[in-house]
Amino acid sequence: MTWSTLFASTDDDGRERLTQAAMSVIDSLNQPLDAPRSSLSPVELHQRVRSFEVCPDEGVALATVLSELGTTVWAHGVVPTDTATVAHLHPPTTLSAVVTEMAIATTNQSMDSWDQAPMATALELHLMRWLGEQLGFPEGATGVMTSGGTASNVLGITLARSHAGAAIGIDILKTGLPAAAVGWRILCSDQAHFSVQRAAGQLGLGRDAVVKVPTTDAGVMNVTALDEVISAVRSEGLVIIAIVGTAGTTDLGAIDPLDQIAERANAIGAWFHVDGAVAGSFIMSPTLRTRLAGIELADSVTVDFHKLWWQPFNASALLVRDPSSFNLLRVTSNYLDRGDELDGMINLVGRSLDTSRRFDAAKVVASLRTIGRSTFAAMIEHLVSLATYCGDQVTTRATFELLSPIHGVTCVFDAPGYDANALRLVQQQLLLRGEAILGRTVIKGRAALKCTFMNPLATTADVDRILDMIEAELQTT
Repeated sequence: MTWSTLFASTDDDGRERLTQAAMSVIDSLNQPLDAPRSSLSPVELHQRVRSFEVCPDEGVALATVLSELGTTVWAHGVVPTDTATVAHLHPPTTLSAVVTEMAIATTNQSMDSWDQAPMATALELHLMRWLGEQLGFPEGATGVMTSGGTASNVLGITLARSHAGAAIGIDILKTGLPAAAVGWRILCSDQAHFSVQRAAGQLGLGRDAVVKVPTTDAGVMNVTALDEVISAVRSEGLVIIAIVGTAGTTDLGAIDPLDQIAERANAIGAWFHVDGAVAGSFIMSPTLRTRLAGIELADSVTVDFHKLWWQPFNASALLVRDPSSFNLLRVTSNYLDRGDELDGMINLVGRSLDTSRRFDAAKVVASLRTIGRSTFAAMIEHLVSLATYCGDQVTTRATFELLSPIHGVTCVFDAPGYDANALRLVQQQLLLRGEAILGRTVIKGRAALKCTFMNPLATTADVDRILDMIEAELQTT
């Protein structure tokens, strides 16, 4: 039997094979590409990948497979470390997180039960306690890692729904939605992430149960409009079970007035969830954390590590101020989460919508310990300053018009002398040629381009270069 060579191990022979394989992976990443992506067309990409026989009768040497992945896949992927990759919340990753990924994969701790991940469970809970402290939650606050911001938002709103059921003596996870649920509503801004509506749909409330509150010209929830919506909804005999505040909208990076929303939610007994997937990392900066005032009053908060915490996908979290909230989710099982565990044996499956789950907390802890708070804060502040600089440059150039104040790491603008099709061509042509990866969206009916700064190594010169490329491309349309 030679199957042992197919598996990762850390004995003497295994370490040698792991070392060689790691070097082969590193070599495969060393591709001659100094751009956000290659210039191959979508059709050419599909043609290239068809050369792979996914599962041949006889296996191919690992070094060969990795080399082929390098020349066929990695050479033609997106390069988040390139300073002209500014379309999305798609970060470069820290070295500490990347190498810890190898340990996560090798040890393969499954985060659903304590007996599969004893120390991993302890570390994840330790990270959640620390994060709760940073948010300003009371002692004892906790959370759970998830696969992303959408998963965290769905989990938070699931808790809100179960909390609403418990308030009228109904265990929704056991008996299903009560008749009263037809009148339940969830409020969020008209710039909130679509995952709020997705959650309502998945939870049986329906997307129409989400009532959108108008935003100001700056893109933040209008508190006067919120008061009007609350009054209108309640006057119809409907029950607001949750209000969602956004700390960093996807398009503008806008941060809702969380303290004022918390006040309204508390007054009507609604669950207050904060989607902090984008700007949650601002808690690490003494300068920026003031923008999140009120987040400490939330019942649940989404924090997305694979955005402005520079972690590899996937890594997110859902934090709750009251750990007993997770009791609303727990379903015991004879083989996994039995309910007869010894003190300290916590099965995280009782807190999660997933069962098997990666030990992603390890890479987050490795990164935070390596970077340190002061450097982390400086990098976040630098990215905000880059976006601010971009906004200033957009304002001074006659070609462009800034469409929103700068709230965080995003700058959104249009070119008044050009129509939506011209902006589409600019974004698509720069993408196809591999020169820049720009965002494109619509803000209050106006087609717009978007630059999202995620790379702390970028400079103001990179901002100037990107805007120069856009102006040059517009002139060819």
